[in-house]
Amino acid sequence: MIVQGFIDLVDRNAETLTQELMQELRVRKGTDHYRNLPDDVLHERVNRVLSNVTRRLSSWLSKSKPKDTLFAYYRELGRERFREGIPLEEVILVLMLIKRRIWKFITGHATFSTDYQLEQLFELNYAVGLFFDRIVLAAITGYQEEQSHPV
Repeated sequence: MIVQGFIDLVDRNAETLTQELMQELRVRKGTDHYRNLPDDVLHERVNRVLSNVTRRLSSWLSKSKPKDTLFAYYRELGRERFREGIPLEEVILVLMLIKRRIWKFITGHATFSTDYQLEQLFELNYAVGLFFDRIVLAAITGYQEEQSHPV
């Protein structure tokens, strides 16, 4: 139940989260390549990751789809970013910033009246953290696969 609430909250506020992330990426040190992207391209990229997280998280938690299927998008994202010449550390930083922004937003909107609800939040935090770890791993894998192909 708390996972669905998380997904619904992120979905309902995807545009706000996207705009906040775009503002951060435009000024944050270490995001030079993203800073230079046109607004529509940056918006689409950030929004696509947010929507993928909400679509894939519940499938991953329920183990209804194979991991390879769930994380293939991020493996391809890593490949694409390599072809674009974006350094791997910048790709990973952006994914980490997306996770951080989502979590900051969630904790800013959460209200708790019982220890049970707080325990659920800890479980959600663990699940989202692990999910993003796998996203990062898939992006690194795709990036390195593309990097190892001779031109």
